[in-house]
Amino acid sequence: MANLKDVVKSSIFSLYSLFFNVGALLGVREDRVGLVSMHNAHFSDGLGEVEAELKYRTARGGKEYEFLHIERTDLDDIKTALRFVTIDALKLGRAKYIFLNDNFMALAKCHPNQATVITQLWHGQGAFKKFGFDITVPETIRRREVLANEKLSYVVCSSSCVRDIYAKAFGVPQSKVLDVGSPNSDYYFRRLEKETARDHLYELYPELEGKYVVLYAPTFREDSEADSKILDMFDAKALREALGPDVEILIRLHPQVHEANIRDRSLGAFDVTDYDNVNELCLISDMLITDYSSICMDFAIQNKPIVFYAYDLENYKGARDFYFNYEEYVPGPIAHDQASLIDAVKASKVEPKSMDAFRRFNFDEPDGNATSRLVDIVMGE
Repeated sequence: MANLKDVVKSSIFSLYSLFFNVGALLGVREDRVGLVSMHNAHFSDGLGEVEAELKYRTARGGKEYEFLHIERTDLDDIKTALRFVTIDALKLGRAKYIFLNDNFMALAKCHPNQATVITQLWHGQGAFKKFGFDITVPETIRRREVLANEKLSYVVCSSSCVRDIYAKAFGVPQSKVLDVGSPNSDYYFRRLEKETARDHLYELYPELEGKYVVLYAPTFREDSEADSKILDMFDAKALREALGPDVEILIRLHPQVHEANIRDRSLGAFDVTDYDNVNELCLISDMLITDYSSICMDFAIQNKPIVFYAYDLENYKGARDFYFNYEEYVPGPIAHDQASLIDAVKASKVEPKSMDAFRRFNFDEPDGNATSRLVDIVMGE
């Protein structure tokens, strides 16, 4: 028997699809672009890159578009949540183009207009830990996922080498997978972005100016007990003392991990968990410490050193697992405890491990023009 939570979700999806389908029946608006951010990146990711590219082309005499912004945080307030499942659903149903950055289960019961083009940009890049159809989920969720993905016109991936992985993970034929590169990666190829990012961070944290910045960004464990131990296993103060006064440490917990306030400077780190634009953090940081997070791709594309702090690797393999052998695949040293972490960070700061092969596999030859190629294909621009 379905539990109450499933019944409520099903009812909400039914209401959503009612309005979406009415919009689809009314016919598409040729100039409407729906940007649906279920991954809470606040449109600073690939969705933002698509919008910027279209506005750039409009400014140079191209077609003008109307943008409909929809994000998960709209569901945090009763008023905006009601709009999400009614007015915005109807408007999205009329959009000629829809871009997603995560699974959008609400599409499961929807019937898009035949003229609507739906493109999954995904929030991750390359191939690291398993996702989509390659992980085990409750049957109720899998059914919704299958139905939602049937509506996809295209799935975008960052390289030709991971194309088959994305096809399988989304349950679509390879002909629907566009290996044009990840739009999100274009951000790292614009010179002015680094100056802007630095100005933003230095305004909030003036102590970072002129320092070597290390970003610690662990993923979540899908286990509240394991998640609660993440900061217990990371001694930022000891690491900072070992690295010297020219180093500052930032900590960004995964959005699904809710931890106590870590802004106390005595901990030896700054809490940037709530910082809206993770791309800016990746751009201004000189080194990454992570575990199993795909944020490693954002550093790999910049050829910046990465240290993998995998203190619970065997447990994580059992819970989620990876596409390739973790120990052989990751483009950086692996530490299993605090002492080895300090040693690995020290060594990587002096002589980073080469990540050329990893970078080529996951990005082919990135050039900052992925979004332009995508728009050419999807919108015929």
